[in-house]
Amino acid sequence: MVSDANEIGSGVIDQMVAGGLIYAAPLFIISLLLFVEGSKRIPMTVGIVGFVVGFGLVGELYPLIGDSPPVSDAQFRFLAAAAVGVMSVSVAQVSMRFLAAGLVFLAITNLIKTGSQYGVDFEGDAILSGVLTIIAFFLSMSFRRLVPALMAGLIGTLGMMFAIYIAVGWDVTRLDGVSAPDAYLGLVGMVASAFIQWRKLKEKEDRDDFGEKEYDF
Repeated sequence: MVSDANEIGSGVIDQMVAGGLIYAAPLFIISLLLFVEGSKRIPMTVGIVGFVVGFGLVGELYPLIGDSPPVSDAQFRFLAAAAVGVMSVSVAQVSMRFLAAGLVFLAITNLIKTGSQYGVDFEGDAILSGVLTIIAFFLSMSFRRLVPALMAGLIGTLGMMFAIYIAVGWDVTRLDGVSAPDAYLGLVGMVASAFIQWRKLKEKEDRDDFGEKEYDF
């Protein structure tokens, strides 16, 4: 099962590399939009990627539905790709929620361990336990907004790098995070994207506040 998934992933990458600018140009545009707009564009981006990947891979399943299927090959590809795109969006949203919950769990667990080292019992003391619950609540609210922004920045940066590598003919395997350190530039892009998204959010809030004050009689 794992080897089949790896073969499918390698086949998609090889097809994109072979396509050159045909794939690199739209990939760069989508990744740039995701980098700037952030979490607002994650569902759209994931859905598009899922549709494109699904459209390219489900063709091998068409012969399995029978000798005289009720739909043509193109119709089957479109319907299956649309289903893959919808499922991709759902999986991405659930994954980010689990990731946010996992980050909260790690933060609270480390806080409890650190407190126990200094003789502070967060779990046994009623007041400290209440404080810990409040901290966990606010961390959960923060991470739910922060995680999508960070993931959008990371995916957007890696997507733009991948598109550039395809366009100029560089070895895309350098982005695997093992053979070369190129992929770690995605962390820098993730932070930069989060800052850009924060600035855009602040500007929007300032414009909204200015509008309210301007018409406040």
